[in-house]
Amino acid sequence: MGSTKRNNNFNTSNTTFHNNDIMKDGASRSDCSTQKDKLLFEEGEMPKGLREPFIRSGYRRAYSTPWQCFKSLVYLNNESFNVWSHLLTTCYFLVRFGMAALTQSNSLLDPFNLPLLASAFGTLMLYSTSSVAHLFNSMSERGYKICFFFDYAAVSLYTFTSSQAMFFYARPMNTQWVIFEWPSLYLLLAALFSFLVTYGCCKTDAAVNKFSTLLRALPALVAWVFSTLPFTVGATLCSCHATSMSCRAFSACSNESIGYYLRHVFCTILAGFMYSSRLPERLFPGRFDLIGNSHHFLHLCAALATEYAFKIVELNVSYLKNENLSEETTAYVSIINTIVVAILVMFINAGILLWFAKNLRVKESVYKNYTKYIKESNVLRRRSLGSSRNLQEIDCATSVTRPKGDFAADY
Repeated sequence: MGSTKRNNNFNTSNTTFHNNDIMKDGASRSDCSTQKDKLLFEEGEMPKGLREPFIRSGYRRAYSTPWQCFKSLVYLNNESFNVWSHLLTTCYFLVRFGMAALTQSNSLLDPFNLPLLASAFGTLMLYSTSSVAHLFNSMSERGYKICFFFDYAAVSLYTFTSSQAMFFYARPMNTQWVIFEWPSLYLLLAALFSFLVTYGCCKTDAAVNKFSTLLRALPALVAWVFSTLPFTVGATLCSCHATSMSCRAFSACSNESIGYYLRHVFCTILAGFMYSSRLPERLFPGRFDLIGNSHHFLHLCAALATEYAFKIVELNVSYLKNENLSEETTAYVSIINTIVVAILVMFINAGILLWFAKNLRVKESVYKNYTKYIKESNVLRRRSLGSSRNLQEIDCATSVTRPKGDFAADY
């Protein structure tokens, strides 16, 4: 009798313990399911290499797969504006250049149209690469930097192709300046400045310090000043009337063209200022995580500056045609010093960024190593006699991108 009673008590206690385990396991699975479905993360949940200064929330899952990155297109996060703004800008300029090509009376490969074609190539590469970089930059800390290495190279390519368009369509005539008389010299300097942008931006991004953002902006600023030099000289030092004593430039007498130029300068300087100052999020951290931060202003200002530069080129193209100066322009133009050179500059910039990517040393987070350790210990977890709470931590750690505790403490 006593033995039977003890067995019944044991069975009852064992059943109760088993039922409690089932309930806890069910709650554990529910919590883990919630974590799996989580789309947005706080700053403290992210590895140091995937955080943005003064941005506190709205991050996508760390170590996302390409498919997870692609799915982030359809929900609001702190990269949504960056991706969509330049994706739409790419589409806009694709239509813009397409319409410009259709209005040309001669062949698209006519020498007079080649600088415009090179400019289209650089512009579309800039905005499409930027969009892709922002879309896939959450795959890893190393991948984050490499994505923006490509972005810097695209900016560099754009500065070169913009220089080509400005030189062939807007340069002043009869200046006696060697740089405007020898296309090879001007394009060589433009290419060197392009390489400087890629090298300088990748170098300062690979070796991060508190002045990195400003240092990345400086080489881009120098390349931009050089790319606008033909128009600037023409508007300030020349006349639109042909004389034997002064240089001639359409921009000197075109108030509309000068107006677009001033807007282009304003938007470019504002873009550089917003990028390097991190305003307004520096003053109000966490307030502009999803929309309204400095990088969003950078994207908007860059797109507007590109549009104004395109309008300048359009006006100069029309002027050259109306004044029958097309032959004077095409005397210097060939497919070699436009399309071929632009592609060559692209590959050299790609080589620079790949060299930095190969030699990049990024300390992957303790968190990622922790996850790897947990996954490797899955075989042992069923043998564990630990509480269901410990099992819950193990289960969640293997399925979500964050261990228990504040991840920021690792840094």
